[in-house]
Amino acid sequence: MKYGYALFALGAMALSTVVTAANRPSGYTTICSENKTCSVPASTNVAFGRADQFFYKVLSGSFVCSEATFGGRIGGGVNECSVPAGTVPTDPPPTDPPTPNLGYYPGCAMPTYTETVQLTATHVVPAGTVFDGGNKRYNLSGGSQSEGQPAVFDVQEGGTIRNVIIGPLAADGIHCLGNCTLERVWWEDIGEDAATALGPAGTVMNITCGAAYKGSDKTFQFNGRGEMRISNFFVANAGKLVRSCGDCTGNGGPRRIFVNNVITRDVSTIVGINSNFGDVATIRNLTLNNSGTSKTKICQVYKGVVKGQGSTSALGVEFNTPNCQVGQGDVTLLPPSQMNTSACAGSCPIP
Repeated sequence: MKYGYALFALGAMALSTVVTAANRPSGYTTICSENKTCSVPASTNVAFGRADQFFYKVLSGSFVCSEATFGGRIGGGVNECSVPAGTVPTDPPPTDPPTPNLGYYPGCAMPTYTETVQLTATHVVPAGTVFDGGNKRYNLSGGSQSEGQPAVFDVQEGGTIRNVIIGPLAADGIHCLGNCTLERVWWEDIGEDAATALGPAGTVMNITCGAAYKGSDKTFQFNGRGEMRISNFFVANAGKLVRSCGDCTGNGGPRRIFVNNVITRDVSTIVGINSNFGDVATIRNLTLNNSGTSKTKICQVYKGVVKGQGSTSALGVEFNTPNCQVGQGDVTLLPPSQMNTSACAGSCPIP
């Protein structure tokens, strides 16, 4: 088996009185543990490993003590980075301050990102795979509401994204092309949209345990068919939590939206659906924690259109109807929050 530049083991085996395996070569000093950021003087020989097995690499300045840096790792425990005794590590460069606490769903607070990754193109998550971002923050471009921006991530059929923070250069967030799961994903800035469901009928986009902030329009866009499920989630300062597309090319339905265990702050509309396409929204355990008394629309019904055949139009706010399966008792209001209760039995003009 090869380990990077050299494998340090023979020296230890030659000793007749070895008692325990070491996580650093003889004469080396540990400077940081696995997945932490270290910094060394120019052209320093660094060892990475554990249990008397090491990868070696000559490094300069700041680096991450990780498998990605050294090309491999030793299984069975935490690896360490070490340098020859007497080497004086340099101070690591300053890092960006952590994102302030803007609110979260209990048990799903956004962690401090471990590093910022600047992508140059959309990162594709292949079908059936899991992409674990390790709580890194990912940027691409933009961050405005401009239409037609690329996605930070494209998730193909059956893919999963977890432990990812989308930074301020959020572009068009995450595109799900089929069945997908977004687990422990946080958006510092919603960008054009936080995520868009593009899968065909029969697919499910599952969003659980995360948060999204700073969006003047939609948080989640539903352009495909099938279902979108949002749970254990927090969103603040957005126009809508989720909206069925109002005027997409080839627009239609039905679409099913499930919202459960969600907290919102200063979001104008929770769900917007197209009743003429047979959309259905089911909302349970919703909490409004608004900073003012503007009335939040819980389930807003629209008439959807096919692109080029007119404009979508709002029809009314509904409770306990076939399209809006939510009652006022499903919503908790934290003062001074209020909701629009001018509902009707079926589609109606907005009061």
